[in-house]
Amino acid sequence: MLKGINKQILEVTNTESPYFEKIIFFVRTASPEKDENKLREEAEKIASKMKKPPRLKRSFRRFAKSCGYVFLGVGTGWALSYLLSGLI
Repeated sequence: MLKGINKQILEVTNTESPYFEKIIFFVRTASPEKDENKLREEAEKIASKMKKPPRLKRSFRRFAKSCGYVFLGVGTGWALSYLLSGLI
């Protein structure tokens, strides 16, 4: 809980993002620009940069690399267990 804070707040509710409902900006008290329209334009410009959702599709190269690491790990485990069973 904040008490005694005097801040100017700008809230953007139309984010057009599937992840965020609203974005809240806290305006600096020493801001060189006090015009509400200018501040709103700047906030919308920043919010528009965050609208693109993250990439969900994995590339084939990344998938093949992950599979290679899994097979190397399994092979290493198999080789170690084979060597240790021969020593015992």
